[in-house]
Amino acid sequence: MEAGMLRRDVYRSGAPELAPLLVGCMLVRTLPRGRASGRIVETEAYTADDPASHSFRGPTKRNAPMFGGGGLAYVYFVYGMHCCFNVTAGPPGSGEAVLIRALEPLEGVDLMRANNPGTPVGLLCRGPGRLCRSLAIGLSHSGRPLGGEIGILVPADRGTPRVASGERIGIRVGTGRPWRFTLEGSEWLSGRG
Repeated sequence: MEAGMLRRDVYRSGAPELAPLLVGCMLVRTLPRGRASGRIVETEAYTADDPASHSFRGPTKRNAPMFGGGGLAYVYFVYGMHCCFNVTAGPPGSGEAVLIRALEPLEGVDLMRANNPGTPVGLLCRGPGRLCRSLAIGLSHSGRPLGGEIGILVPADRGTPRVASGERIGIRVGTGRPWRFTLEGSEWLSGRG
């Protein structure tokens, strides 16, 4: 499956526009022992006017990548135990990002299992915390441009994936926005289908 890097201009789309475009693309992580990748099957969009967004109250040291313009990694720590990986969106200053919630593992499953011991293959990349653990994505990656150790590729055979939208999960405010995007029929989603 030949793949090409996602065009840089696509990241300048707003998060609600970028999030469904990422579904069906590949998240690729280059590790010292090889490459691991997965098909993106679930995303969520967040904008600066969204009370559920980290950027809602303006720029901070933690959320600075969200204001750096599209095409950066934004990684944050949650619940004192999990990292979550996001792709920044929009022009500089916009405060937008797309959370990658789940992947269908494609390459490097042995590497993912080594990074996330004891986790069944079916759960390796279900949910943002497991995804980051399996791909060894941490806070040190936050703010880095995509395309180095972490990249988004568009498979040549991607076609036009069937993408469903609905309310985001795991949040308490801003729940009415239909900004959760999933690959229809995927068995790899993190939560309610």
